[in-house]
This record gives sequence, C-alpha cells and structure tokens, in this order.
Amino acid sequence: MSSISNIAISTTMPQDLALKIGISGINEILLVFWAGLNCLKKDSDVYINPTTEEDDITLAWYQKIQLIWDSRNRATTICLNNLQPIHQYPDNTMKKKKGKKAPTIDFCFKDWQTSNSYFGAECKNLYKNDKTKIKRYVKTGVENFTSGRYGSESSENSIIGYILSGDIPTIVQALITEISTTAPISNLLREMKYTEPQYKSIHLQKLDNKDIVLHHLFFDFVN
Repeated sequence: MSSISNIAISTTMPQDLALKIGISGINEILLVFWAGLNCLKKDSDVYINPTTEEDDITLAWYQKIQLIWDSRNRATTICLNNLQPIHQYPDNTMKKKKGKKAPTIDFCFKDWQTSNSYFGAECKNLYKNDKTKIKRYVKTGVENFTSGRYGSESSENSIIGYILSGDIPTIVQALITEISTTAPISNLLREMKYTEPQYKSIHLQKLDNKDIVLHHLFFDFVN
C-alpha cells in the first residue's frame, strides 16, 4: 500500500493565473469588462462627466461587473469557477517593509487557489491635451505592471482608460508616444477580435525578465 507521506509537496512559485485560465478565460473576463461598461452607460442613475473621480467610476463599473459575473452560466468554463471579482485589492507580493501598506490595485479577478495571483485592472482618467494624465497612465499604470508592483504572478493584466474628453484615436496616439519611452517589446496594437476600442502591448517585466501582456481598454464617456 502506498503511503501519502511519499507524495512530494510542491514548493514552486504560484501558478501563472493567465496560463491557468488560458486565452478563453482571459477573453471571457475582457468581454465581461465591456458588458459592464454597456450596463453602466444604460444606468440613468449614474452620471459621469469630466470631473468624476476615477475611484467613483471604477466602483460603479465594478458593481455592474459583479452582477454580470454572478449571473453568467460558466458551467462549461471550469477554469473560471474559482475566480471572483474584487474591488481595491492589496497586492502583498511587493509589500514594503517597516509597516508600509501593500500597493492596492483598483480592481481584479482573484483566484483564491493560487495565492496572490490575479488578473488585474488598473484604471485611469484620460483627457484631451492633458499630458499629465498621459504620463500618469504610463507611470502608475504600465510601469506598475512592468516593475512587478502589480500582477507579478500573472503574465497578462489590463489597464482601463476612462476617456472623459477628446477622442480615443488622438489619446491612443499620445499614449503610444509615451509608452515608447519605456522600451516596450510591442507598443499599442489594436486587438482586432474585439469591435470595441481594445489594444494590446507587450513588455519585459523587470522583476523576473519575463514577457507580460497588457490589454488596454478605452471607455468612451464623451459620446
């Protein structure tokens, strides 16, 4: 009779969540992101204007996502059954010493079976001709992922740009210019499998020199 004591216990790093749920899982999450936006725009009780704070938009959007996620039939997508949407999630993988709090990502899908691994969404307000917000999108958005500060245990994550003035093509072009200063492997490219304004960039994560993919979704609150 075999003994359970003979079974080796794995001490490897937590499983990459993006690899675990696969392309279909990532696609499912991104489609729910867009569905949440459509519900948000239809809600007459939610009014978003150029002065609306990022956190307020994110919370309203998250509430729509949570309802959609809980109501969807995912019986055929077994790998997603353990995922749950979470608002304002602290990432303990890069927690600072001396009592400083862990950095907090705006929103994520968390898999409780893989330690601190999650599919994250960092959200940023964007405006026409506002270079400060463009730089902030890259500095505290893109670079938070490339440094490993956010989502270091998943090779794919996302950044959500809330367009509050101007138009998406102009703002995307400004982002391409700013992202180029970070030496990306691949700058913003339109993901043609989506009809929505969704882009993808590829970067080298400084923490462990692995390639990471960032999905950029642009939510138009102007039109």
